[in-house]
Amino acid sequence: MLDIFRRGVLCMLVGGLASTAFAGTATGAYIERRSPPVVVAYYVDADQDSLTALLTHGHRISWIITTNFTLLDLTGRLYGVHDPGVVEAAHRLGSEVHFRVANFVGGDWSRAVAHAVLTHPAARAQAVTRILLVLDAYQYDGVSLDLENVSPKDRAALSSFVAEVSKGVHARGKTFTIAVPGKTQDWPDSNWAGAFDLAALGRVSDAVIVMAYDQHWSTSAPGPVAALPWVEQVAQFAADEIGSQKVLLGLAFYGYDWPRRGRAVGVSMREAENRAARSGARIQWDQDAHVPYFRTRTRTVYYENARSIEHKLELATRHSLGGVAAWRLGQELPQVWDVVSAYVGPQRIAIPAPP
Repeated sequence: MLDIFRRGVLCMLVGGLASTAFAGTATGAYIERRSPPVVVAYYVDADQDSLTALLTHGHRISWIITTNFTLLDLTGRLYGVHDPGVVEAAHRLGSEVHFRVANFVGGDWSRAVAHAVLTHPAARAQAVTRILLVLDAYQYDGVSLDLENVSPKDRAALSSFVAEVSKGVHARGKTFTIAVPGKTQDWPDSNWAGAFDLAALGRVSDAVIVMAYDQHWSTSAPGPVAALPWVEQVAQFAADEIGSQKVLLGLAFYGYDWPRRGRAVGVSMREAENRAARSGARIQWDQDAHVPYFRTRTRTVYYENARSIEHKLELATRHSLGGVAAWRLGQELPQVWDVVSAYVGPQRIAIPAPP
């Protein structure tokens, strides 16, 4: 049984609900129908700023990805929140709406859930069925898979599962994407990124969202979330493995605030600059990483702003990438949308649709 909240009211979709496939082939769909780059943004309904950003800037966004559905347990059950108001608002603004399917359980990325869904036949079948039921029941335009902390031992199983979900999504004429960690080479034994065979995943996906951020993270030493030279290496490797037009470069609309000891906290662009103002710290520019940062007596903050995002958009243009995908709506400063508009506009002429 699939549990879904619709605007706070619990709705039950019976497991035997008929699933209807619509004629059409969506493989490479966005490449065929869009010559300008795709601009993707994740939407989080728990944050009012995310909704405000959607309503204000949705007309500049090609695809909204909602973040409401998660694989709940070892049986492959899918749990989520469907908000028809958000879907309708995005559609009115001209944006497609895709729903993310993640293994984010209890505040963490569950390796156990990912392993069960990928390798246990009953859990896998249930997960695939439930994903397609949501796609059939609501007005979504696509599915975006985001499985993280997958064991490298499950590399082949992940590629096989992605191919199976993709096939079902494409049979309905919809778009399938997957998010992958940023990496500069293939390390099959890597504990975090080894499970992701970019070439295999790219072959069955319409686009691959390359999360070119968290180069430094909440439990690492302080440093850039996405230093430009590192992002360039990530983008180049992904383009070589997948093909540049299928790569959507992940953009961070956030930063981290590290204490002298202990775990950093995530901060939005606005909050980072507010903290600098409150502490009297001078915001500096890292000439090597091409990102802003500042330090106080007790803390170090690295984050992104419109200038650093502009550098990454120039990189995406230079590598002829299919577009960009931002995590997440509501964390950005308004000036970011000016550089996004500049990124999309000239490419409507400069980069023709691929054959």
